[in-house]
Amino acid sequence: MWLTQQNGRKAVLYVIRCYGNGESFYKVGITFCLSARFTPFKMPYKWRTIARYSSQSAGKVFDLEQKIHAAGLASYAPLLPFAGKSECYAEVEAILSLLPAKGLFILKQVNVDV
Repeated sequence: MWLTQQNGRKAVLYVIRCYGNGESFYKVGITFCLSARFTPFKMPYKWRTIARYSSQSAGKVFDLEQKIHAAGLASYAPLLPFAGKSECYAEVEAILSLLPAKGLFILKQVNVDV
């Protein structure tokens, strides 16, 4: 259903580091506008973008997201509720290794206080 509504829009798979409330974890998901996806009303944690993968093919981005979620990575259960909290992980290295090099943008990781 999500794919049929996209009409050729550029989709973005994101990897963000969420922190605060004494926690630090990573979330993977897809969106069209990351800043709109995680407004303070929708996300109870501070967050930083770690990586983005963009494509005009929403199906390709969706398949990549499903591949990551099915990879058996160490999941993380955030204490505070938010949409997508079931798509969180304890470590980022394995996630990044699953992303294709072409179209990938990795930002410099910055250490921030939890």
